[in-house]
Amino acid sequence: MKSPRVKLVEHRPFRRAAAILLLGGVAIGLAVVGYQLGKRQTETRLFAANGMEARLADAQERIAELERRNADIKLSSTVDGDTQDQLRETIKQLRDEIADSREELLFYRQLMAPSEAERGLRVERLDLHGREGTRTVSYRLMLTQVADRQQLIAGHVTVDVTGTRGATEEVLSLTDLDPDETYPLAFKFRYFQDFTGNLNLPDGFEPSKVTVAAEVAGQNGKRVERTFDWKIEEG
Repeated sequence: MKSPRVKLVEHRPFRRAAAILLLGGVAIGLAVVGYQLGKRQTETRLFAANGMEARLADAQERIAELERRNADIKLSSTVDGDTQDQLRETIKQLRDEIADSREELLFYRQLMAPSEAERGLRVERLDLHGREGTRTVSYRLMLTQVADRQQLIAGHVTVDVTGTRGATEEVLSLTDLDPDETYPLAFKFRYFQDFTGNLNLPDGFEPSKVTVAAEVAGQNGKRVERTFDWKIEEG
């Protein structure tokens, strides 16, 4: 009968402890790097918001100065009407610029300091642009994610246009209106993502509203939906 073999294994407790400490150090290092990257992105957003506030203040001062000039011109009989028209147009453009900047500033503030009601994935806005009577309309769709700690999210979004053709109601997807577009639209972002393209309306189809649905990938993916009235902005 053969005697059982005995295998000697060197006991190295210090090597195991060193390996555990090394792995722990790597994990801590990765966490610190992730925190610093997130902090840098947040500071960049805040810097952009502060820059917009400065531009708003400057535009408001320019409007005040132009309005003073316009009042002086009205008191003078030597200045022609073209100069007044130019001033009024400049003032209008500045006011439009202020309105756009305020909207953008509000958007950034919501991203950086969200309220409880605004958290999570959102269909932020849908803009439609075109000329009167045209059957081709350009669109810009924006999705946002508002959270204390923004994680990278991915998923897809659908766009459906509801309208009538004759007496029949129809719902046309983005594929029906733009066959070249990959559909559904895929998204992957941390803060926000824009989509742009064209909607080619078929003859006889009169749109009334647009429904946008975005869904995060995964078993527990969140789905949000928002409906917009069909409203074309000139341009």
